[in-house]
Amino acid sequence: MRSVLWGVAVASIVATTVSSAKALEYKPVSSPGELPFLVVSGEFGVNEPLNAFSSAVVSSGARVVVFDSPGGSIGSAMQLGRMIRAAGLDTLQVRQLLCASACSLAFMGGVRRVADPGSIGVHRSSFAPESGMSTDEAVANVQAVTADIMSYMSEMGVDPKLMAVALSYDRSDMRYLSASEMAELRVTNLTTAPQSVDTSQVPSTPSPPPAEASADERQLESAAVAFIKGLIERHGDNADLAIAQVQNSYAGMVDYYGKPTDLSSIIADKRSYFQRWPERGYNLHDESVIVTCANERCMVSGTYDWVVRSLPRHKQAKGVARFSYTIAIGQNPKIIAETSKVMR
Repeated sequence: MRSVLWGVAVASIVATTVSSAKALEYKPVSSPGELPFLVVSGEFGVNEPLNAFSSAVVSSGARVVVFDSPGGSIGSAMQLGRMIRAAGLDTLQVRQLLCASACSLAFMGGVRRVADPGSIGVHRSSFAPESGMSTDEAVANVQAVTADIMSYMSEMGVDPKLMAVALSYDRSDMRYLSASEMAELRVTNLTTAPQSVDTSQVPSTPSPPPAEASADERQLESAAVAFIKGLIERHGDNADLAIAQVQNSYAGMVDYYGKPTDLSSIIADKRSYFQRWPERGYNLHDESVIVTCANERCMVSGTYDWVVRSLPRHKQAKGVARFSYTIAIGQNPKIIAETSKVMR
């Protein structure tokens, strides 16, 4: 990112025409002496298959993600943002390309984030008339989505006050953020802007599909899933073994539900939960799991069923939760980020 921000002019970023029906594409773009960019173009579809993003990062060696997208599915955009953060990538946005609506959420995933004034557009959430929802259902869903977005913003280090800006504008009246607004709300966290950008060097022909994952990559992904599955499902009713597993599985400092947290505080939090709920059962939904590995990190996300009981308190609770873990790959893999949210 340093060479992008303080070096010569950024050249050869893709300029493509985005169609509202166009699926996401990942195009590596490079110029002599510079690390490659990865341009994410198209619309975020519902349940967008994002594994190709990980393959594109690995095959291109890209460290910076640029967007050319009108938005789309909020859930898919936040998922890609988490994948960007898990891979330790930076994000850069230029005015010659489009990043509006849900795309702004994906942009927030960058570890370091730089954007031209007026290059990031936001508006309030809405549902299409053909969704079939009643007014009450639509209001309830918008409120739930708004809460999810604010939680995600906090997780990414962005000020949730950005929602107050977005809520003032509907989809037909997009609000593009100024440089000072982006800095104040932490949408960007570096102030050095790129110099002039030449967007005419790369043709807008579709990029070839990324190569299939190698046997080593598939093995690494399987190991990451097994690591997280064991963390979630094992030792459900044995607090001592569960605490020992936390001690061995987490790094000394972790992005824990959006906040940097040391291991001793995580252990104290887990121990308090285990004491409150001595009996615990978890069942991972294997079909829900998404894993992406890049730059010596793997992110594993998905959903699981949970049930907890406390006979002394005559209490029981159960439901479904969504989780996301990021693992630092090495001789002794360690969790470096964790977040989850009860869905019902």
